[in-house]
Amino acid sequence: MTDIKHIIEPERMGLWVASTFILALLALAVALIGIQRNKEVAYISQAEVLMLNKKIEALNKGQTPPAASTQVTPEEKK
Repeated sequence: MTDIKHIIEPERMGLWVASTFILALLALAVALIGIQRNKEVAYISQAEVLMLNKKIEALNKGQTPPAASTQVTPEEKK
């Protein structure tokens, strides 16, 4: 039989497994953070759309529109 040349040396297999596992955990953490941020942005966008819809309905009925939200913008924090 021929001599098999391994890409990963058998003596270093544990190191490769450990580093691959750590890399997979890092990828999982990045994915979870991305999902959380997307969820927050979608929630805020939906809230803004609903508020704009209420303002449009109020203007169509001739009433005064509801007051804007009192959120602090990044420029106001400085």
